[in-house]
Parts: sequence; structure tokens; C-alpha cells
Amino acid sequence: MNRRGIQKSHIYGVVAAIVATCLLTVYLLGAFEERGTIRSDEVCRNMPDRQEAAKIFNSVLPQSSKYDFDETWRPDPDWGFKSQCGVGDENNERLLYLEARAASTTSWQRWAAHEIPSKAKGEEKNFGAGIKGVSTADLAAIYVPCYAREKTSNEPYSLTVLAHSLKPLEASDKEARQTLIDLATDFARQAHKDAKCDLPSKLPS
Repeated sequence: MNRRGIQKSHIYGVVAAIVATCLLTVYLLGAFEERGTIRSDEVCRNMPDRQEAAKIFNSVLPQSSKYDFDETWRPDPDWGFKSQCGVGDENNERLLYLEARAASTTSWQRWAAHEIPSKAKGEEKNFGAGIKGVSTADLAAIYVPCYAREKTSNEPYSLTVLAHSLKPLEASDKEARQTLIDLATDFARQAHKDAKCDLPSKLPS
């Protein structure tokens, strides 16, 4: 083999090695893993529309070979009301959760300062829902009127409702923000009903 042929063989060998290395790296990162599919009957039972929720989760959650749900359901119509639905990935890391819990009514400014998770990222924007709706690219939070007089304390109580993605959704910031707003609003409607609130929710119809 002449010198030119040796050089070509060397180049082809180097290229082949690089390609093989890239494919191995991509494989190890999970690019060839089959994405798990969430069925409606796997979604938390306290979700208002499990079929629609499954559709949304399948379209925006980060890729994982499987998804697992966990739920908390304390439907007592008083200060202890809490409804939560979380979804995790194959490594048992939480990707997103929805939560509604009762809290003593205060000003929306105080509510925002104490109830909105500090880990929320991006610019905060208000939206029309409840007493106050606040969103970022990874969070939607709604302050919802609930009890004029909660039965134990005889004081007014409201609901804090959150839709929080702990890992970035597979969507633009604008799309992610709207998805979380929609999830939080639907979850808030269901929670307001389940908690047997006696005040209008002020949620959009």
C-alpha cells in the first residue's frame, strides 16, 4: 500500500473511532432509551381529568424510561385539607408536582412572600385566577378563596395551589408557563370542590 493509501486508511480509522465514541456517549446518556408512556389510569386519582393530564405529561415531561406517581389526599373540609400529585422519573427524582393546601387567609402580598417556593425560576408574571395568580417558567401559583369561617378556627381560610416543575419541561418558556397555569387552574377548581369551600373560587370558567 502506498503512502497516500496508508494516510486514507488512518483518516478513516480516526473518523470511525470518533463516530463510535459519539454513539457510545449518546447511548450512555440515554438517547436510545425508549420513552415511557403515561396511561390515564396511572395518573393520581385526585387529578380532575386523568386522561387530559396524561396527555399533557406525555408531551412536556423530560424523557424517562418510566414515570411514577405519588399522591397525598386529605379531603377533610377544614384547615387540614391537602391534595397533592407528584410525578417522578426512572431515578425516583421528582419532575413535577401539583399541590393544594388550606392556609389562613392573609393579604396576597404576604401569601406570595411565604407560599411561593423560593426555587421558582424566571420572571414573575401575574395572571387572572383566584385572589392572585403568579407564574414563572417553572411554576404557577394561585391563591384561592375557600372558607368564610373555617369550622375549627372560625377564621377565614384560603387555598394555596401550586403547579411546579422541578426539572425543565420540554417546551419553550412561554409554553411551559401556560401549561403550568392550565394545570394549576384545573387542579384548583377540583380542590375548591373537594374541600367543600363556601366562598366563590374566583377562578376562570
